[in-house]
Formats: sequence, C-alpha cells, structure tokens
Amino acid sequence: MTKRGFSLIENLISLSLLLIIFLSSLEFFGLARRLFFKLKQEEETKLCAFSALEKLKIDLLQAGLALLQPIRLGVVEGIMESDNSLMILSGEKRLHHLGNLVCGQARIFLETTEDLKKGREICFFDSSKGEVKIIDSVKRDSIVLSLPLEFSYSQGETSLLLLEKISFYLDPVKKILLRKTNSSPAQPLLEEVTLFDPDYEKSTNLARLCLTLERDKEKRYESYIFPKNIGLALGR
Repeated sequence: MTKRGFSLIENLISLSLLLIIFLSSLEFFGLARRLFFKLKQEEETKLCAFSALEKLKIDLLQAGLALLQPIRLGVVEGIMESDNSLMILSGEKRLHHLGNLVCGQARIFLETTEDLKKGREICFFDSSKGEVKIIDSVKRDSIVLSLPLEFSYSQGETSLLLLEKISFYLDPVKKILLRKTNSSPAQPLLEEVTLFDPDYEKSTNLARLCLTLERDKEKRYESYIFPKNIGLALGR
C-alpha cells in the first residue's frame, strides 16, 4: 500500500488555521495587556488621591492644637477655607517673654529667639484678650513686631505661641495641589487635579475634602474629618 501525505491544499489550510490562531492569540494578549495597564493606572490614581486625602486629614487633625483659649476668645480660627484653598492653624512652640508687655510695645524680649524668623506669626493672649502679630525682625535676645501691641499683658498671666500655618491650594493652570508651610516654598502634593473643594462647617465642626482628577473627572474622592482640637475649644 502506498502511503499518501498531505496535499498542498491541505498544508496551506493547516498553515492558514495556525496563522489565524496565532494572530488571535496576539490580539488577545494585546487586549489583556492594555486592560492590565488601564487597571494599573486607575489603581495608581486612586492610591495617589487617597494618599493626598490622608495627608490632608493628618494636618486637619492638628488644627487648633494648643490654641483652645485663642479660639474661644475669637482671636484665631483653626481652619479657614475658600474656593480651591484651605488654611490650617496650630500652635508650634510656646515662647517665654521677659517682663510685662504694654500697649504700643513693638520689641519683645525673649528667653531665646531660636527658630524664629521674619514673617512668622505669634499669638499673644491671656484669659480675656489676645492678638496675632507678625515678626518684622529677629535680634539675639528679642524680636521686633511689624505692628505694636494693641493690649497690655502681665508676665505671669500671658502666653505667647509661635503659630504654624499650613496652606493647601490648587494651581488651576498646572492642575497641581500644593502644600505650603508658613513662608516656605509650596510643595506639590498631587498632580492632575481638576477640582479641590474644601469645606468647613463651624456649627458642626465638620470638615469635608473633595478632589477630582484629570484621568477620571466623573469620580469624586471625598473625606470627612472632625478636628478634635477645635471641637474641644468650641465645646462640640
């Protein structure tokens, strides 16, 4: 019996089927690869947004730290917000002044002027009054205020606090959410931000944060925070 092999047509059909299967496999792996990178990008976007919200939450929880009496007196507010911006205030360092302070005084003698710089703000307060002043210059043993004191304060009943001011604001042109501490240069916190909408309701002491990113404008990333220090000051 003569053994018969595949004909040319049969070989061509087999090769065509293999080619179709191979091309289909390439298309499948291409789709899988695109889907993988799309899901990876979406996950990275979520992580970046949640990371930025967590940083904002940590700073908000520090709002009003060491400022219970000034907040009760209405001298300062721990949180201030407006369109596309948020400002958080807390007490960074207690300063020890020498002698009584009198109305109209601009030069304040301190035990130490370490860590003090021009442009920083200081809160003066006692049990009944207070005010915030900006440092104009720093000497070896004293500071000079940009404006003189409006009230007089006795040494034993007065507190001086160096304030820390943290600001978050959106650069709408570059679409970058920036974080700024005191007078230092602003640092980028999150890129591709199309909306930053902070809101603080003083009556309930509830802060709401809302972000929208360029990659997914339909999705909003939100977080709600109860700043406990301000809550204590306001008796919430």
